[in-house]
Amino acid sequence: MSLQISDSVIWQETAGGISLYHAETGDFHTLNETGSRIWELVASDGEREPIVAKLSHAFAGDNLAMSVRVLKDVQEFLGSMIERGLIEEHPA
Repeated sequence: MSLQISDSVIWQETAGGISLYHAETGDFHTLNETGSRIWELVASDGEREPIVAKLSHAFAGDNLAMSVRVLKDVQEFLGSMIERGLIEEHPA
């Protein structure tokens, strides 16, 4: 499955992270540092596995338990963004 930022979302980097505006719903969101990093990886990579691998390497290193935690957290974040219509998932 391929991930992409919804065409309805306007976003920009700010001092506090990434600010999102959903043009269809009028919702605003500000992502923290970790959420911003995931968002940027969606914008550049668009695939779950590379996103999880990069974040797991950055935050967990060789620690398997932490890698599992990173996977869970990334999946929850992406699920939340998809549910809110900020990110779309399409068949590859």
